[in-house]
Amino acid sequence: MPRHISLLFPGQGSQSLGMLSSFNSEDLDFISSASKETLSFDLLDVIQSGPDDKLNQTSFTQPALLATSYLYYKKFLSITELTPNIMAGHSLGEYSALVASGSIDFKTALNLVYKRGLFMEKSDVGSMFAILNLNIETIYSICDEVRETLDEIVAPANINSANQVVIAGSHEAAALAAEKCKVAGAKRTIQLKVSVASHCNLMQSASILLSEEMKNIKFNNPTIPIIHNVDALEGNNDDDIAQKLTDQLIKPVQWLKTMEKINMLDGIVVECGPGRVLSGLAKTNGLSNILTMSSDNFKDNFNNIYG
Repeated sequence: MPRHISLLFPGQGSQSLGMLSSFNSEDLDFISSASKETLSFDLLDVIQSGPDDKLNQTSFTQPALLATSYLYYKKFLSITELTPNIMAGHSLGEYSALVASGSIDFKTALNLVYKRGLFMEKSDVGSMFAILNLNIETIYSICDEVRETLDEIVAPANINSANQVVIAGSHEAAALAAEKCKVAGAKRTIQLKVSVASHCNLMQSASILLSEEMKNIKFNNPTIPIIHNVDALEGNNDDDIAQKLTDQLIKPVQWLKTMEKINMLDGIVVECGPGRVLSGLAKTNGLSNILTMSSDNFKDNFNNIYG
């Protein structure tokens, strides 16, 4: 019997130079042409040639990942000739899911995430730390304590699993909270190499600018259900989707709840984009039958477990 299919679209951190190497010239020309028309620069050149610092700059990373994930989605459809049952995207990946579901067209989304990146780059600077193997309630409590002590922003930003929570905030507050988490028993605290501190109130100005930008965009109801980051629920209409995307910048990514919801479906989970970050998180969250589109033998692996 055919299996339920969940598609996961990755966010920042999955990018790498040459991540379009498995695609043909027609696909590459599509990205090059669309970006020149929409962004006034050749996104393909950034992805293929970099340098790394440029590709890792938020305003370039976001359209680069959206474009790459979109090509992987087209490849998924071509290989499987199947429509997925549900989709989710981690942070930026939510925009890739919206494109795949027909809620927003590719060129509009490409321009939107580029502007989103620019808005984020103009926000107050900060740091992000991954906290490993520490109770989520303890992390919340420590962030609350540090925020009250320093009167600076720090809060959980990505609740990726029961054993991995990323915190974000001002440099001083995030560093102090990470130190306190270590003292409280965290196995490790890892400062992330990011240029912006996402999913916390440091993004307040970016959220306001993005909200204004959303007023010019019409979202369609997704043809495939999408689980949104801010609440692990589906959007009900275009206004609801726009609000969830705006809130996403200042509220934590509820990936643990998303994975719990997908795990209940007992199907195939496919990471639809470059890298294996979400595949690793899916495994950490107890999911099985996990496949990555970037794998050379994806087609064989998919056929082996589907049906």
